[in-house]
Amino acid sequence: MSSRVLSSQKQASQSAGSWIPVLLGVLLRSIQLWMPIVGIHSWRQADTAAMARNFYLSNTPIWLPQIDWGGASPGFVESEFPLFPYLTSQLYQLFGLHEWLGRSLSVIFSGLTIWLVIRLGRRWFNPIAGWWGGIAMAVAPLGVYYGRSFQAEALLLFCAAAALESHSLWRSQKSKWALILSWVLFTTAALLKVIPLLWLGLPLLLVEITQSRPTQAESLRRLVQRGLDLLRNPGFWIYSAASIAVVAGWYLHAYQLGASSGLSFGFWGAGTDRGALSLVLDGSSWLNLTLRVALRLLVVVWIPLLILGIHRSWKTGGGHIALGGLAGMLLCTIATMRASTIHEYYQLPVLLFTSPLIGLGWQIVQQHGARWQSRGLLCLGLVVSLTVLSVDYWAVEQRQSRAWMPLALTIRRDLPADSRLVSVTSTDPTLLNLARSQGWLITSEQLSSERIKQLRDAGATHLAGSFIWDTTYQSMPDNQQDMLRELAASSPGAWVDKRSQTYLIPIDERPSNPD
Repeated sequence: MSSRVLSSQKQASQSAGSWIPVLLGVLLRSIQLWMPIVGIHSWRQADTAAMARNFYLSNTPIWLPQIDWGGASPGFVESEFPLFPYLTSQLYQLFGLHEWLGRSLSVIFSGLTIWLVIRLGRRWFNPIAGWWGGIAMAVAPLGVYYGRSFQAEALLLFCAAAALESHSLWRSQKSKWALILSWVLFTTAALLKVIPLLWLGLPLLLVEITQSRPTQAESLRRLVQRGLDLLRNPGFWIYSAASIAVVAGWYLHAYQLGASSGLSFGFWGAGTDRGALSLVLDGSSWLNLTLRVALRLLVVVWIPLLILGIHRSWKTGGGHIALGGLAGMLLCTIATMRASTIHEYYQLPVLLFTSPLIGLGWQIVQQHGARWQSRGLLCLGLVVSLTVLSVDYWAVEQRQSRAWMPLALTIRRDLPADSRLVSVTSTDPTLLNLARSQGWLITSEQLSSERIKQLRDAGATHLAGSFIWDTTYQSMPDNQQDMLRELAASSPGAWVDKRSQTYLIPIDERPSNPD
Protein backbone atom coordinates (compact mmCIF):
# COMPACT_ATOMS: atom_id res chain seq x y z
CA MET A 1 0.00 0.00 0.00
CA SER A 2 2.80 2.39 0.92
CA SER A 3 4.55 1.73 -2.40
CA ARG A 4 1.42 2.81 -4.25
CA VAL A 5 1.29 6.00 -2.23
CA LEU A 6 4.93 6.73 -2.94
CA SER A 7 4.39 6.05 -6.63
CA SER A 8 1.41 8.41 -6.82
CA GLN A 9 3.35 11.06 -4.91
CA LYS A 10 6.25 10.72 -7.34
CA GLN A 11 3.93 11.10 -10.34
CA ALA A 12 2.32 14.17 -8.76
CA SER A 13 5.75 15.65 -8.13
CA GLN A 14 6.78 15.07 -11.75
CA SER A 15 3.54 16.63 -12.98
CA ALA A 16 4.08 19.71 -10.82
CA GLY A 17 7.73 19.92 -11.81
CA SER A 18 6.85 19.94 -15.49
CA TRP A 19 5.51 23.47 -15.10
CA ILE A 20 8.96 24.79 -14.21
CA PRO A 21 10.25 24.66 -17.84
CA VAL A 22 6.90 26.01 -19.05
CA LEU A 23 6.99 28.97 -16.64
CA LEU A 24 10.65 29.65 -17.47
CA GLY A 25 9.85 29.66 -21.18
CA VAL A 26 6.83 31.93 -20.74
CA LEU A 27 8.85 34.33 -18.58
CA LEU A 28 11.63 34.66 -21.17
CA ARG A 29 9.12 35.09 -23.99
CA SER A 30 7.30 37.84 -22.11
CA ILE A 31 10.30 40.18 -22.17
CA GLN A 32 9.48 43.24 -24.32
CA LEU A 33 6.05 41.80 -25.04
CA TRP A 34 4.66 45.30 -25.60
CA MET A 35 7.31 46.21 -28.17
CA PRO A 36 5.89 47.37 -31.53
CA ILE A 37 6.40 45.15 -34.58
CA VAL A 38 10.09 45.86 -35.19
CA GLY A 39 13.29 43.86 -34.98
CA ILE A 40 14.63 40.79 -36.73
CA HIS A 41 12.32 39.69 -39.54
CA SER A 42 9.97 42.57 -38.76
CA TRP A 43 8.91 42.53 -42.42
CA ARG A 44 7.38 39.05 -41.97
CA GLN A 45 5.76 39.98 -38.68
CA ALA A 46 4.44 43.22 -40.20
CA ASP A 47 2.58 41.31 -42.92
CA THR A 48 1.01 39.01 -40.32
CA ALA A 49 0.05 41.98 -38.15
CA ALA A 50 -1.42 43.77 -41.17
CA MET A 51 -3.59 40.74 -41.94
CA ALA A 52 -4.85 40.67 -38.36
CA ARG A 53 -5.60 44.40 -38.39
CA ASN A 54 -7.40 44.20 -41.73
CA PHE A 55 -9.46 41.17 -40.63
CA TYR A 56 -10.50 43.24 -37.61
CA LEU A 57 -11.22 46.53 -39.39
CA SER A 58 -12.78 45.13 -42.58
CA ASN A 59 -14.49 42.14 -40.97
CA THR A 60 -13.45 40.00 -43.93
CA PRO A 61 -13.59 36.17 -43.81
CA ILE A 62 -10.49 34.10 -43.15
CA TRP A 63 -10.12 33.19 -46.84
CA LEU A 64 -9.54 36.84 -47.86
CA PRO A 65 -6.26 37.95 -46.23
CA GLN A 66 -5.15 41.56 -46.87
CA ILE A 67 -1.72 43.16 -46.61
CA ASP A 68 -0.72 46.85 -46.55
CA TRP A 69 1.40 47.14 -49.71
CA GLY A 70 -1.35 46.72 -52.29
CA GLY A 71 -1.25 50.38 -53.36
CA ALA A 72 -4.77 51.66 -54.00
CA SER A 73 -6.23 48.12 -54.10
CA PRO A 74 -7.81 46.31 -51.13
CA GLY A 75 -4.59 44.31 -50.79
CA PHE A 76 -5.90 40.75 -51.08
CA VAL A 77 -2.82 38.52 -51.24
CA GLU A 78 -1.76 34.97 -52.03
CA SER A 79 -0.52 33.61 -48.71
CA GLU A 80 -0.37 30.62 -46.41
CA PHE A 81 -3.56 29.84 -44.53
CA PRO A 82 -3.91 32.93 -42.27
CA LEU A 83 -5.13 31.17 -39.13
CA PHE A 84 -2.84 33.02 -36.74
CA PRO A 85 -3.75 36.57 -37.83
CA TYR A 86 -7.42 35.59 -37.94
CA LEU A 87 -7.29 34.29 -34.35
CA THR A 88 -5.55 37.51 -33.34
CA SER A 89 -8.26 39.58 -35.01
CA GLN A 90 -10.84 37.82 -32.85
CA LEU A 91 -8.91 38.97 -29.79
CA TYR A 92 -9.01 42.49 -31.24
CA GLN A 93 -12.78 42.20 -31.35
CA LEU A 94 -12.78 41.60 -27.60
CA PHE A 95 -9.98 43.86 -26.36
CA GLY A 96 -9.25 46.37 -29.13
CA LEU A 97 -6.38 46.72 -31.58
CA HIS A 98 -3.30 46.01 -29.46
CA GLU A 99 -0.49 44.11 -31.15
CA TRP A 100 0.79 42.71 -27.86
CA LEU A 101 -2.29 40.46 -28.03
CA GLY A 102 -0.78 38.74 -31.07
CA ARG A 103 2.53 38.34 -29.27
CA SER A 104 0.68 36.98 -26.22
CA LEU A 105 -1.07 34.42 -28.41
CA SER A 106 2.36 33.25 -29.61
CA VAL A 107 3.55 32.99 -26.00
CA ILE A 108 0.55 30.84 -25.09
CA PHE A 109 1.12 28.47 -28.00
CA SER A 110 4.85 28.37 -27.21
CA GLY A 111 4.20 27.52 -23.55
CA LEU A 112 1.88 24.70 -24.59
CA THR A 113 4.56 23.43 -27.00
CA ILE A 114 7.11 23.25 -24.18
CA TRP A 115 4.63 21.18 -22.17
CA LEU A 116 4.11 18.87 -25.15
CA VAL A 117 7.87 18.51 -25.69
CA ILE A 118 8.14 17.36 -22.06
CA ARG A 119 5.43 14.75 -22.74
CA LEU A 120 7.15 13.61 -25.94
CA GLY A 121 10.47 13.30 -24.10
CA ARG A 122 8.79 11.15 -21.45
CA ARG A 123 7.14 9.01 -24.11
CA TRP A 124 10.25 8.55 -26.23
CA PHE A 125 12.78 8.25 -23.40
CA ASN A 126 11.86 8.88 -19.74
CA PRO A 127 10.47 11.60 -17.41
CA ILE A 128 13.89 13.08 -16.56
CA ALA A 129 14.84 13.40 -20.23
CA GLY A 130 11.45 14.97 -20.90
CA TRP A 131 11.92 17.56 -18.14
CA TRP A 132 15.37 18.61 -19.30
CA GLY A 133 14.13 18.60 -22.89
CA GLY A 134 11.51 21.13 -21.79
CA ILE A 135 14.29 23.27 -20.32
CA ALA A 136 16.23 23.13 -23.60
CA MET A 137 13.10 24.15 -25.52
CA ALA A 138 12.33 26.95 -23.05
CA VAL A 139 15.77 28.57 -23.16
CA ALA A 140 16.92 28.27 -26.81
CA PRO A 141 17.26 31.83 -28.20
CA LEU A 142 15.50 31.05 -31.47
CA GLY A 143 12.64 29.43 -29.57
CA VAL A 144 12.35 32.41 -27.23
CA TYR A 145 12.30 35.06 -29.95
CA TYR A 146 9.94 33.32 -32.36
CA GLY A 147 7.90 32.05 -29.44
CA ARG A 148 6.72 35.63 -28.93
CA SER A 149 6.96 37.09 -32.44
CA PHE A 150 3.90 38.21 -34.37
CA GLN A 151 3.84 35.34 -36.85
CA ALA A 152 2.53 31.80 -37.16
CA GLU A 153 5.69 29.94 -36.09
CA ALA A 154 4.60 29.35 -32.48
CA LEU A 155 1.22 28.04 -33.64
CA LEU A 156 2.96 25.83 -36.22
CA LEU A 157 5.23 24.23 -33.60
CA PHE A 158 2.27 23.67 -31.29
CA CYS A 159 0.32 21.91 -34.05
CA ALA A 160 3.32 19.73 -34.90
CA ALA A 161 4.03 18.72 -31.29
CA ALA A 162 0.33 18.09 -30.62
CA ALA A 163 0.05 15.99 -33.78
CA LEU A 164 2.95 13.79 -32.62
CA GLU A 165 1.44 13.43 -29.14
CA SER A 166 -2.10 12.69 -30.33
CA HIS A 167 -0.86 10.17 -32.92
CA SER A 168 1.14 8.44 -30.20
CA LEU A 169 -2.06 8.22 -28.14
CA TRP A 170 -3.78 6.66 -31.14
CA ARG A 171 -1.03 4.05 -31.39
CA SER A 172 -1.14 3.18 -27.69
CA GLN A 173 -4.87 3.46 -26.98
CA LYS A 174 -6.47 3.10 -30.44
CA SER A 175 -8.68 6.11 -29.74
CA LYS A 176 -10.38 7.28 -32.93
CA TRP A 177 -10.63 10.79 -31.52
CA ALA A 178 -6.84 10.84 -31.08
CA LEU A 179 -6.41 9.83 -34.73
CA ILE A 180 -8.86 12.51 -35.91
CA LEU A 181 -7.07 15.09 -33.78
CA SER A 182 -3.73 13.99 -35.23
CA TRP A 183 -5.09 14.51 -38.75
CA VAL A 184 -6.54 17.93 -37.95
CA LEU A 185 -3.29 19.12 -36.37
CA PHE A 186 -1.07 17.70 -39.13
CA THR A 187 -3.25 19.30 -41.81
CA THR A 188 -3.29 22.62 -39.98
CA ALA A 189 0.50 22.60 -39.74
CA ALA A 190 0.74 21.96 -43.49
CA LEU A 191 -1.74 24.78 -44.19
CA LEU A 192 0.38 27.17 -42.14
CA LYS A 193 3.60 26.14 -43.93
CA VAL A 194 3.60 23.53 -46.69
CA ILE A 195 6.90 21.88 -45.74
CA PRO A 196 5.54 20.15 -42.58
CA LEU A 197 4.14 17.59 -45.03
CA LEU A 198 7.73 16.28 -45.05
CA TRP A 199 9.42 17.16 -41.76
CA LEU A 200 6.33 16.28 -39.70
CA GLY A 201 5.04 13.55 -41.99
CA LEU A 202 8.21 11.45 -41.63
CA PRO A 203 8.21 11.22 -37.79
CA LEU A 204 4.43 10.64 -37.83
CA LEU A 205 5.07 7.72 -40.18
CA LEU A 206 7.67 6.38 -37.74
CA VAL A 207 5.21 6.76 -34.85
CA GLU A 208 2.85 4.54 -36.86
CA ILE A 209 5.32 1.76 -37.64
CA THR A 210 7.54 1.69 -34.56
CA GLN A 211 7.09 1.55 -30.83
CA SER A 212 7.77 4.97 -29.27
CA ARG A 213 9.25 3.45 -26.15
CA PRO A 214 12.76 3.78 -24.66
CA THR A 215 13.43 0.13 -25.42
CA GLN A 216 15.40 -1.66 -28.10
CA ALA A 217 13.92 -0.81 -31.49
CA GLU A 218 12.61 -3.51 -33.72
CA SER A 219 14.81 -4.78 -36.52
CA LEU A 220 14.99 -2.93 -39.82
CA ARG A 221 13.36 -5.90 -41.51
CA ARG A 222 10.44 -5.71 -39.10
CA LEU A 223 10.06 -1.96 -39.65
CA VAL A 224 10.07 -2.40 -43.43
CA GLN A 225 7.40 -5.07 -43.09
CA ARG A 226 5.30 -2.74 -40.93
CA GLY A 227 5.73 -0.03 -43.56
CA LEU A 228 4.56 -2.33 -46.33
CA ASP A 229 1.58 -3.38 -44.23
CA LEU A 230 0.76 0.29 -43.68
CA LEU A 231 0.79 0.93 -47.43
CA ARG A 232 -1.87 -1.76 -47.80
CA ASN A 233 -4.03 -0.11 -45.16
CA PRO A 234 -6.80 2.09 -46.67
CA GLY A 235 -6.74 4.26 -43.55
CA PHE A 236 -3.20 5.43 -44.34
CA TRP A 237 -4.24 6.61 -47.80
CA ILE A 238 -7.39 8.29 -46.50
CA TYR A 239 -5.36 10.15 -43.85
CA SER A 240 -2.70 11.26 -46.33
CA ALA A 241 -4.92 12.01 -49.32
CA ALA A 242 -7.44 13.99 -47.26
CA SER A 243 -4.68 16.14 -45.79
CA ILE A 244 -3.05 16.78 -49.17
CA ALA A 245 -6.43 17.57 -50.72
CA VAL A 246 -7.25 20.18 -48.08
CA VAL A 247 -3.81 21.80 -48.38
CA ALA A 248 -3.97 21.75 -52.20
CA GLY A 249 -7.46 23.25 -52.07
CA TRP A 250 -6.31 26.19 -49.98
CA TYR A 251 -3.23 26.92 -52.11
CA LEU A 252 -5.30 26.72 -55.29
CA HIS A 253 -7.62 29.33 -53.82
CA ALA A 254 -4.62 31.40 -52.68
CA TYR A 255 -3.11 31.21 -56.16
CA GLN A 256 -6.34 32.44 -57.73
CA LEU A 257 -6.52 35.26 -55.18
CA GLY A 258 -2.97 36.33 -56.00
CA ALA A 259 -3.57 36.05 -59.74
CA SER A 260 -6.55 38.41 -59.52
CA SER A 261 -4.85 40.95 -57.23
CA GLY A 262 -1.26 40.68 -58.50
CA LEU A 263 -0.07 40.38 -54.88
CA SER A 264 1.80 37.32 -53.63
CA PHE A 265 4.45 36.16 -51.18
CA GLY A 266 6.16 34.47 -54.12
CA PHE A 267 5.29 30.79 -53.68
CA TRP A 268 5.49 29.86 -57.35
CA GLY A 269 7.33 30.78 -60.53
CA ALA A 270 10.63 32.50 -61.16
CA GLY A 271 10.13 34.94 -58.30
CA THR A 272 10.14 32.29 -55.60
CA ASP A 273 13.10 32.34 -53.20
CA ARG A 274 12.70 28.87 -51.70
CA GLY A 275 15.25 26.62 -53.35
CA ALA A 276 18.64 26.97 -55.00
CA LEU A 277 20.86 24.10 -56.10
CA SER A 278 23.91 26.36 -56.13
CA LEU A 279 23.44 27.08 -52.42
CA VAL A 280 23.00 23.39 -51.65
CA LEU A 281 26.42 22.78 -53.19
CA ASP A 282 27.96 25.82 -51.48
CA GLY A 283 29.93 24.90 -48.37
CA SER A 284 29.68 28.40 -46.91
CA SER A 285 25.87 28.13 -46.84
CA TRP A 286 26.06 24.96 -44.78
CA LEU A 287 28.68 26.52 -42.51
CA ASN A 288 26.44 29.52 -41.83
CA LEU A 289 23.47 27.27 -41.12
CA THR A 290 25.56 25.09 -38.81
CA LEU A 291 26.82 28.08 -36.84
CA ARG A 292 23.28 29.48 -36.58
CA VAL A 293 21.90 26.19 -35.28
CA ALA A 294 24.84 25.71 -32.90
CA LEU A 295 24.44 29.14 -31.31
CA ARG A 296 20.76 30.01 -31.54
CA LEU A 297 19.20 26.57 -31.08
CA LEU A 298 21.82 24.61 -29.14
CA VAL A 299 23.51 27.55 -27.29
CA VAL A 300 26.85 25.82 -28.07
CA VAL A 301 27.19 24.19 -24.63
CA TRP A 302 24.34 21.74 -25.34
CA ILE A 303 25.96 20.25 -28.45
CA PRO A 304 27.75 17.53 -26.40
CA LEU A 305 24.42 16.73 -24.70
CA LEU A 306 22.77 16.31 -28.10
CA ILE A 307 25.55 13.98 -29.23
CA LEU A 308 25.19 11.92 -26.03
CA GLY A 309 21.43 11.73 -26.53
CA ILE A 310 21.76 10.60 -30.14
CA HIS A 311 24.34 7.98 -29.19
CA ARG A 312 22.15 6.56 -26.43
CA SER A 313 18.87 6.59 -28.38
CA TRP A 314 19.62 5.75 -31.99
CA LYS A 315 18.71 2.08 -31.48
CA THR A 316 15.45 2.80 -29.62
CA GLY A 317 11.96 3.43 -30.98
CA GLY A 318 11.78 6.91 -29.49
CA GLY A 319 15.20 7.72 -30.86
CA HIS A 320 14.09 6.65 -34.34
CA ILE A 321 11.17 9.08 -34.20
CA ALA A 322 13.33 12.00 -33.04
CA LEU A 323 16.03 11.26 -35.59
CA GLY A 324 13.37 10.86 -38.27
CA GLY A 325 12.23 14.39 -37.51
CA LEU A 326 15.79 15.66 -37.88
CA ALA A 327 16.15 13.78 -41.17
CA GLY A 328 12.93 15.39 -42.38
CA MET A 329 14.24 18.82 -41.42
CA LEU A 330 17.46 18.16 -43.34
CA LEU A 331 15.51 17.21 -46.47
CA CYS A 332 13.34 20.32 -46.12
CA THR A 333 16.44 22.48 -45.72
CA ILE A 334 17.88 21.08 -48.94
CA ALA A 335 14.59 21.65 -50.76
CA THR A 336 14.27 25.24 -49.48
CA MET A 337 17.94 26.14 -49.22
CA ARG A 338 17.67 29.78 -50.26
CA ALA A 339 14.77 30.48 -47.91
CA SER A 340 16.48 28.53 -45.12
CA THR A 341 19.62 30.63 -45.32
CA ILE A 342 17.63 33.90 -45.33
CA HIS A 343 14.81 33.09 -42.91
CA GLU A 344 16.22 31.69 -39.70
CA TYR A 345 12.79 30.64 -38.43
CA TYR A 346 12.89 27.82 -41.00
CA GLN A 347 15.21 26.04 -38.53
CA LEU A 348 12.84 26.50 -35.59
CA PRO A 349 11.14 23.05 -35.86
CA VAL A 350 14.52 21.43 -35.22
CA LEU A 351 13.87 22.20 -31.54
CA LEU A 352 10.99 19.71 -31.42
CA PHE A 353 13.41 16.86 -32.04
CA THR A 354 16.71 18.08 -30.56
CA SER A 355 15.19 19.12 -27.21
CA PRO A 356 14.21 15.59 -26.06
CA LEU A 357 17.59 14.28 -27.26
CA ILE A 358 19.37 17.03 -25.31
CA GLY A 359 17.24 16.08 -22.31
CA LEU A 360 18.40 12.48 -22.62
CA GLY A 361 22.01 13.66 -22.80
CA TRP A 362 21.42 15.79 -19.69
CA GLN A 363 20.17 12.70 -17.84
CA ILE A 364 23.30 10.78 -18.82
CA VAL A 365 25.45 13.58 -17.38
CA GLN A 366 23.46 13.41 -14.14
CA GLN A 367 23.90 9.66 -13.92
CA HIS A 368 27.67 9.83 -14.35
CA GLY A 369 28.49 13.05 -12.56
CA ALA A 370 27.63 15.36 -9.71
CA ARG A 371 24.37 17.30 -9.65
CA TRP A 372 26.30 20.57 -9.83
CA GLN A 373 27.42 19.67 -13.37
CA SER A 374 23.87 19.66 -14.75
CA ARG A 375 23.08 22.85 -12.85
CA GLY A 376 26.24 24.43 -14.18
CA LEU A 377 25.26 23.50 -17.75
CA LEU A 378 21.85 25.06 -17.17
CA CYS A 379 23.35 28.30 -15.84
CA LEU A 380 25.89 28.46 -18.67
CA GLY A 381 23.16 27.82 -21.23
CA LEU A 382 21.04 30.60 -19.73
CA VAL A 383 23.98 33.02 -19.87
CA VAL A 384 24.66 32.21 -23.54
CA SER A 385 20.96 32.42 -24.42
CA LEU A 386 20.37 35.73 -22.63
CA THR A 387 23.49 37.19 -24.25
CA VAL A 388 22.35 36.18 -27.74
CA LEU A 389 18.81 37.42 -27.08
CA SER A 390 20.03 40.74 -25.66
CA VAL A 391 22.50 41.53 -28.43
CA ASP A 392 20.88 39.99 -31.52
CA TYR A 393 17.19 40.48 -30.79
CA TRP A 394 16.03 42.69 -27.90
CA ALA A 395 18.56 45.47 -28.55
CA VAL A 396 17.63 45.47 -32.26
CA GLU A 397 13.96 45.92 -31.35
CA GLN A 398 14.78 48.86 -29.10
CA ARG A 399 16.99 50.51 -31.71
CA GLN A 400 14.46 50.12 -34.50
CA SER A 401 11.62 51.29 -32.28
CA ARG A 402 13.50 54.54 -31.62
CA ALA A 403 14.10 54.90 -35.37
CA TRP A 404 10.54 54.39 -36.61
CA MET A 405 7.99 55.09 -33.89
CA PRO A 406 8.20 58.94 -33.95
CA LEU A 407 7.31 58.86 -37.66
CA ALA A 408 4.68 56.13 -37.25
CA LEU A 409 2.94 57.94 -34.39
CA THR A 410 2.98 61.20 -36.35
CA ILE A 411 1.26 59.48 -39.28
CA ARG A 412 -1.34 57.92 -37.00
CA ARG A 413 -2.01 61.28 -35.32
CA ASP A 414 -1.95 63.72 -38.22
CA LEU A 415 -3.12 61.85 -41.30
CA PRO A 416 -6.62 60.54 -42.09
CA ALA A 417 -7.00 56.80 -41.63
CA ASP A 418 -7.64 56.31 -45.36
CA SER A 419 -4.45 58.12 -46.47
CA ARG A 420 -2.30 56.12 -48.87
CA LEU A 421 1.43 56.29 -48.17
CA VAL A 422 4.47 55.59 -50.29
CA SER A 423 6.88 53.80 -47.96
CA VAL A 424 10.43 54.27 -49.26
CA THR A 425 11.65 51.07 -47.61
CA SER A 426 12.01 48.73 -50.61
CA THR A 427 10.12 45.46 -49.91
CA ASP A 428 9.89 45.98 -46.13
CA PRO A 429 6.31 46.78 -44.96
CA THR A 430 7.34 47.48 -41.34
CA LEU A 431 6.69 51.22 -41.56
CA LEU A 432 3.27 50.79 -43.18
CA ASN A 433 2.21 48.46 -40.39
CA LEU A 434 3.59 50.71 -37.65
CA ALA A 435 1.68 53.63 -39.18
CA ARG A 436 -1.41 51.43 -39.61
CA SER A 437 -1.68 52.62 -43.18
CA GLN A 438 -1.86 51.13 -46.64
CA GLY A 439 -0.01 52.13 -49.79
CA TRP A 440 3.05 51.33 -51.88
CA LEU A 441 6.56 50.00 -51.27
CA ILE A 442 9.40 51.41 -53.39
CA THR A 443 13.14 52.00 -53.14
CA SER A 444 14.74 55.42 -53.05
CA GLU A 445 16.31 54.68 -56.44
CA GLN A 446 12.84 54.37 -57.96
CA LEU A 447 11.87 57.91 -56.97
CA SER A 448 11.59 60.35 -59.86
CA SER A 449 9.27 63.17 -60.89
CA GLU A 450 7.41 60.84 -63.22
CA ARG A 451 7.10 58.08 -60.63
CA ILE A 452 5.86 60.47 -57.94
CA LYS A 453 3.27 61.85 -60.36
CA GLN A 454 2.07 58.32 -61.14
CA LEU A 455 1.73 57.55 -57.44
CA ARG A 456 -0.06 60.83 -56.78
CA ASP A 457 -2.50 60.13 -59.59
CA ALA A 458 -3.12 56.65 -58.14
CA GLY A 459 -4.10 58.17 -54.78
CA ALA A 460 -0.84 58.48 -52.82
CA THR A 461 -0.71 61.41 -50.42
CA HIS A 462 2.73 61.23 -48.74
CA LEU A 463 6.24 59.85 -49.01
CA ALA A 464 7.57 58.34 -45.78
CA GLY A 465 10.87 56.77 -44.87
CA SER A 466 14.36 57.32 -43.53
CA PHE A 467 17.11 59.57 -44.85
CA ILE A 468 19.80 57.08 -43.83
CA TRP A 469 18.29 53.60 -44.21
CA ASP A 470 17.23 51.95 -47.43
CA THR A 471 16.60 48.30 -48.18
CA THR A 472 16.26 46.31 -44.93
CA TYR A 473 18.29 48.81 -42.90
CA GLN A 474 21.15 49.02 -45.37
CA SER A 475 22.76 52.43 -45.58
CA MET A 476 21.30 54.65 -48.29
CA PRO A 477 23.70 55.97 -50.96
CA ASP A 478 24.70 59.60 -50.45
CA ASN A 479 23.12 60.81 -53.69
CA GLN A 480 19.76 59.31 -52.67
CA GLN A 481 20.03 60.92 -49.24
CA ASP A 482 20.72 64.32 -50.81
CA MET A 483 17.78 63.95 -53.19
CA LEU A 484 15.35 63.14 -50.37
CA ARG A 485 16.64 65.96 -48.17
CA GLU A 486 16.21 68.45 -51.02
CA LEU A 487 12.70 67.14 -51.64
CA ALA A 488 11.80 67.57 -47.96
CA ALA A 489 13.35 71.07 -47.84
CA SER A 490 11.34 72.20 -50.89
CA SER A 491 8.05 71.00 -49.39
CA PRO A 492 6.50 73.45 -46.88
CA GLY A 493 4.35 70.73 -45.32
CA ALA A 494 7.13 68.21 -44.82
CA TRP A 495 7.73 66.70 -41.37
CA VAL A 496 11.30 65.73 -40.44
CA ASP A 497 12.52 64.15 -37.22
CA LYS A 498 16.15 65.15 -36.86
CA ARG A 499 16.89 62.64 -34.13
CA SER A 500 15.68 59.54 -35.99
CA GLN A 501 16.34 61.02 -39.46
CA THR A 502 12.90 60.08 -40.77
CA TYR A 503 10.53 62.13 -42.91
CA LEU A 504 6.95 62.54 -44.06
CA ILE A 505 6.59 64.52 -47.29
CA PRO A 506 3.18 65.44 -48.80
CA ILE A 507 2.96 64.82 -52.53
CA ASP A 508 -0.76 65.18 -53.23
CA GLU A 509 -0.86 68.96 -53.73
CA ARG A 510 2.60 70.06 -54.83
CA PRO A 511 4.86 69.73 -57.85
CA SER A 512 7.68 67.31 -57.30
CA ASN A 513 11.10 67.47 -58.90
CA PRO A 514 13.53 65.16 -57.11
CA ASP A 515 15.76 64.70 -60.17
